[in-house]
Amino acid sequence: YSMWSAFRNCRKACYWRYIRELAPIKRDPRLSFGTLIHECLESWHRERDLSAVLRHLDERLPNRNQDEEQRRDYRLATAMMVGYANRYPAEEFEVLALEHTFEGEIVNPATRARSRSFVLAGKVDGLVRVGDEHYVLEHKTASALDGGYLERLWTDFQITLYAYYLEQALGIRIAGVL
Repeated sequence: YSMWSAFRNCRKACYWRYIRELAPIKRDPRLSFGTLIHECLESWHRERDLSAVLRHLDERLPNRNQDEEQRRDYRLATAMMVGYANRYPAEEFEVLALEHTFEGEIVNPATRARSRSFVLAGKVDGLVRVGDEHYVLEHKTASALDGGYLERLWTDFQITLYAYYLEQALGIRIAGVL
């Protein structure tokens, strides 16, 4: 999905990143923060231990007393995870997999021809079960949650695509996304 998204936004950037496999030396701070929060949420869903999550933040941001960016990320991530743990101390779902990777063929729906060059691969935040139904567990971070963001979220192509491929790879029906 990342490659398709890059292609849609800028074909030249997609070429340099995915064909030539070149990446910036320094990662976008927003992406780094999103990764950090995903790591924290994975730990939370795996262990349900807030102290383990906070230890992870301590380890990942060791220079927070000297580095302003790390200090900001530490404070925000700590507040987010303490708030998350307080809001969701228990869940109604059973966690089946976290950071689950998958891949599948890309098939032309009109001709049924399979791509000879590409496969679709991805990683979902989680796969959970509520009763007899399976759901994709998806976490999103955003700098602002306004009406426009929330309106677009339910049509997120990445989530729809991942749910479809999980159904194919695991032979289960995905009832929805949490």
